[in-house]
Amino acid sequence: MIKHFLKNLHSERLVLKHLVPNKQNAQIIYDALKFETPDDYKYEHLIKAPKILPKSVADTLKMMQEHAESDKKDTCTFYIFYNNQFIGMRKISFYKDAFILKLNTVWLVSKARGCGFATESYRKIEDIAFNKLKVNKIMRVNILENKDSAILAEKTGFILDGVSRQAVYMNNRFFDLMQWSKLYTDYLKEKNKTFTDNKLLDS
Repeated sequence: MIKHFLKNLHSERLVLKHLVPNKQNAQIIYDALKFETPDDYKYEHLIKAPKILPKSVADTLKMMQEHAESDKKDTCTFYIFYNNQFIGMRKISFYKDAFILKLNTVWLVSKARGCGFATESYRKIEDIAFNKLKVNKIMRVNILENKDSAILAEKTGFILDGVSRQAVYMNNRFFDLMQWSKLYTDYLKEKNKTFTDNKLLDS
C-alpha cells in the first residue's frame, strides 16, 4: 500500500477509511448499496473488479477482499464516509518510477451525488500526491459517454490529453476512452490563481 495513504484521511466533511474485509464491514457497504439502481453504475465496469452492486453480504465481502488483495501492491482503496455513513469508494495507484498517481475509480451512492463529495475527496488526495509523494502527474480516464466524470475532471483542473477510440469493451460493445492528466506545474498555477483571487477579494 502507498506509504502516505496508510491512515484514514479526513477532509472538511468526509472520512476516507481503510476497511478490513470482514462480515461486519461488508454489511455496512451492502446496506448502502442494496437499494441502488444498476443503471446508475453502468460505467463502473471499467475497473477490473466484481460488479459494484453486490447481491448479498457475501458478495460484498468478496468484492472487499479483492480490493484488499490489490492493495498489497502500490494500490489503495478508500471507503468514503459522510456523517458516519458509507457513501462511496475511491481507488488509486502510484507508479513511483514514473512519479505518477492514477485515479482508478470513484463512485458515490445516488443520494450523495451532486454534493461535491467526489471533488472534496479528490482534493485531499491531490494535496498528498503533489506535496508528500512529490508526483509529477496525476492521471484519470473515463468513458466518453460518462459526461459527469468528464465534468469532474475539468472542474478539478485536469487537461484532456486525448481520446483513445474503442479502447474499452463491455456490455457487448466498444467505448471510446477519454484520457486526462494534471501536472505538478498545473497544480502550482491553480494554487497561485486561487491565492491571487483571494487577495483581490480581501483588498
